[in-house]
Amino acid sequence: AGIAPIWQSAFTDFLRAEAALLGLASGNPKALLEAGMRKSIDKVIGYPATVSVTVPAANVPSTTRIDNFVNVIGNAYDLAANNNERLTVIAKEFYVALWGNGVDAYNLYRRTGRPDNFQFTKVPNPGVFVRSFLYPSVHVNLNQNARQKPGTGVETPVFWDNNPANIFR
Repeated sequence: AGIAPIWQSAFTDFLRAEAALLGLASGNPKALLEAGMRKSIDKVIGYPATVSVTVPAANVPSTTRIDNFVNVIGNAYDLAANNNERLTVIAKEFYVALWGNGVDAYNLYRRTGRPDNFQFTKVPNPGVFVRSFLYPSVHVNLNQNARQKPGTGVETPVFWDNNPANIFR
């Protein structure tokens, strides 16, 4: 419930599209991408009514406008030259649906390196990409078997991160 639930049904479709594209699950990636987009749009359009707010009709996209948008993204998916470009299309739309959910956006980028076509920091040398965080001090200070990550720790990948070190810019 609320404006920022932990997980929305659209998120599942985007993850399933990613997994199907990468051959890790069954399903049609493009159809799953479309399902995720439509669920996300429906959620946004339907939200004001859940909090007793009426949005002027002029500010609500028509079915035709939504269909046109979904078709533009579907065409971008179809025109992608390879699975990396198709994954970028899926990831970009997942980012849009994740508005306000920085954790899953960060995990998507950390997991896939996608999308790879957004604006990066304007700082010339921002430092290393944070691939994981240090363990909490209460954990390493109070647990005699725990060891803090070496160095700054942030460049240490998590157990499922098998991306090369230079995947992140």
